[in-house]
Amino acid sequence: MKTLKNLLVLLFTALLFGAGCSNSAINLNGTYVNHAASEFSIADDTLVVEHTGGLDYLIHRRTGYQLLDDAGRPGKRILEKEEWQAVYDEGSGTMTENSKSRVISFEVDKGELKLENSRFQRIN
Repeated sequence: MKTLKNLLVLLFTALLFGAGCSNSAINLNGTYVNHAASEFSIADDTLVVEHTGGLDYLIHRRTGYQLLDDAGRPGKRILEKEEWQAVYDEGSGTMTENSKSRVISFEVDKGELKLENSRFQRIN
């Protein structure tokens, strides 16, 4: 009986240790920003990544952009907001956004998020 009790304690400890070492312990929550400019526009993007439970995340996207006129002067600032739901894949280390199947990848050590061809820098 004592051996069974020791075995259960050992299994419980191993289970807790294994859960603590899971890739899902990586903190992806935060605010990520991107600034882009071209000959036609200037844009600022902000993504706020929020863990909602399990492998599920909520991503708030705020975009502000200005179209440039023929002389290169910026016009009125246009603001847009979106909210996405995404699922994190521990195997690939990426998130897939549910509505348009956009893939979001992370370079945690650099504090970077990549969405399509855009790189976002983590600011908190």
